[in-house]
Amino acid sequence: MFLALLNDVIPVEWMPWIVFPLVGALIGWTTNWLAVKMLFRPRTPRGLWPLRFQGVVPRRHKDLADNIAETVQEELISADDIAQLVQKLATSDAIRDKLKHRIDRLIEEQLESFGPMVSAFLPSDLVDKIRNRIEKEVFSFVDELGHDLHGTLGQQLDLKQKVRDRILAFELDQMERLVLRVAKKELRHIEILGGVLGFFVGLVEAGLLQLWN
Repeated sequence: MFLALLNDVIPVEWMPWIVFPLVGALIGWTTNWLAVKMLFRPRTPRGLWPLRFQGVVPRRHKDLADNIAETVQEELISADDIAQLVQKLATSDAIRDKLKHRIDRLIEEQLESFGPMVSAFLPSDLVDKIRNRIEKEVFSFVDELGHDLHGTLGQQLDLKQKVRDRILAFELDQMERLVLRVAKKELRHIEILGGVLGFFVGLVEAGLLQLWN
């Protein structure tokens, strides 16, 4: 009935130029939509051997984690980079200022605990010498600690394994939502492109049919 209605409205010779492109666009869009969905679904293998299939990401989850972890370690940040950052923070001026403030407070608290009489008889230059000596020893210890942390982290921190473990612990549902949120527009363009290409393929088929006839 639907085809008969179309024949009443559209001339027969125009039918291939309308039907073929529309069918091609539908097939192209559906194929790309299905391909996007199959990036993450099905989560577990479905079907019977040898026709079992599974989403690309669930099936290659471990390989994906290995590749991302290796890329992070080799291209983005290494264990040595983190170790250098820790050493830099440990010996930074901000840390030194906090330590100086803390040392000054401790010395003042100790002087107050001796009572006003003892504090009054202590020469100010002696207090300054004590303060400077304590600061020197503390800063020396912090510098050594920064170098030790640098060496320890560089040797013991397996950044690649830590990144791999975090990715493997990441739920596939969360990963799918993240990818769709970040690349939603691009994935939609892929679906639309499938429809556009299918439309033009339909036009070519209609043209070839006309030439054949």
